[in-house]
Amino acid sequence: MLILGHAGITLGIFWFLEERTGLKFDFRIVVLSALLPDLIDKPLGMIILPLSNGRIIAHTIIFAIALLFIGLRYRRFLPVSLASMLHLVEDEMWNEPETLFWPLFGNFPKEEYRGLYEYVRMIALEYIPSPSQTFIFEVVGAVIIILFLIKH
Repeated sequence: MLILGHAGITLGIFWFLEERTGLKFDFRIVVLSALLPDLIDKPLGMIILPLSNGRIIAHTIIFAIALLFIGLRYRRFLPVSLASMLHLVEDEMWNEPETLFWPLFGNFPKEEYRGLYEYVRMIALEYIPSPSQTFIFEVVGAVIIILFLIKH
């Protein structure tokens, strides 16, 4: 999933929770937190470290649990931890147990991308209309964002 999918679907979930429970959320924080694992891991794993992998530390259960503990300690931080956890669900991280349960299964896997250019090219191809899961989630996320902006 890419930016619109993560931001829009997570925004929609929190919007639904706000409507149903009466809780109030800062949706700017929710959207930023929905992107947090990628904001940390993409530069770290693809540019700084020679892993060619954009799913490393912030895509692990250890990171999610650490954010949850912080959220339980400081209640205002709880939406950050929950939105970040939703990112892992949306990325279907259970399909990458080496990363999700790191360090239990060893080091982070090296991805098949040969560099940043190839990765950016692959991302751009995901925005070409197609029945792919990524494209569909991006459209759903965009629709949710548009509906949210119209309503607010």
